[in-house]
This record gives sequence, structure tokens and C-alpha cells, in this order.
Amino acid sequence: MRRMRRLLVPAVIAAAGAVLLPAGPAGARAGAEPGSITCHGGSLSAAFSPGVTFRKQTTQVQAEGDLGVCSSQEHPKLTGGTFRFSGSGTGACPGPFAIGYGKMVITWNDGSTSTMPQMSVRAEAFTVSLDGGAVSEGPFRGATGRLSGRVTTSPMEISNQCITSGLTRYEANLDSVALGAI
Repeated sequence: MRRMRRLLVPAVIAAAGAVLLPAGPAGARAGAEPGSITCHGGSLSAAFSPGVTFRKQTTQVQAEGDLGVCSSQEHPKLTGGTFRFSGSGTGACPGPFAIGYGKMVITWNDGSTSTMPQMSVRAEAFTVSLDGGAVSEGPFRGATGRLSGRVTTSPMEISNQCITSGLTRYEANLDSVALGAI
């Protein structure tokens, strides 16, 4: 019994010490996390060139807009900003108008920029989304980006553009823009 106690006491002390010590690599990673930010209430304006028609084709997609109101625990001074997206996709009327890839750059209200060189784009008749790009430089480096919104251009206007010269432009309200572990 005495021998067992001599073996048991050091084991209990070692286990208690392991619980109290900071985690090695996992603890080091926690400080290196990119942080996150969420924005609501923004807007998007998209342009397609050449205009999207009823024939499936590749089109260049240019979009820009306002992020709305943003909040981040890690970066409390970043409260808003603007973005630009440039890419290309394949699509046709009645939709999706463009499914493809491109680069998105966010300019924050403090003048800093976050660049996501490889975002997927999906522009449809009622929704628009940019997903999956990892921030390669700037605030939130390493975080994943996502933007989603609802198209505000009327279906009648979209149909009219598709029938005449092709859909060249539409507008959307942004439901959310998020960067982080999403």
C-alpha cells in the first residue's frame, strides 16, 4: 500500500500540473487566429460584360459596394468600408447569370485593405454570393470571406435586359459580409 501511494502521489501531481500549464502548440495558435468581422446592411452594384443573354457564355463580372455597419472584437475600430470584386463566370438568362471566380479587395474605414484573390461568385436572379476566399494580405489574414445579398433590380428589368442587349447591370442589398472561421 505504501509503495502504491509513492507511485500514485507523483502521478496525481503531474496530472494536476498538466491541467494548469498553458497548452503548447494549441495555445500558441490561439494568439495567431486572424479574428473575425461581420457586416450588415450594405449594398452591391454588379456589371456584366458582355451582357448576359439566353446563350450560355463567359462574362466579366465587376462589382462594388458598401459593407454597411461592421463589428469585430479583435478590430473594434473597423466599423465599415467598401469593396471591389473583379472576375469572370459562365452563365445565361434566366440564370444563374455568372458562376465563376475573381478577386475581392475590401477597403476598411481606417484605410487598410484586405485582399481575397480567389473568391467564387454566383450571380442569380434573386440572390448574389461571393464565397470561400482566404484573406491573403491585410487585416484578417488567413480568414475566409463570405458575402451574400438579395437582388433589388426588378425581375421585369432583368428580363427586359436579357431580351434586348443582354443583362449588363444589377443591384443588391447585402444581408451579410463576414470574414473569419466560417
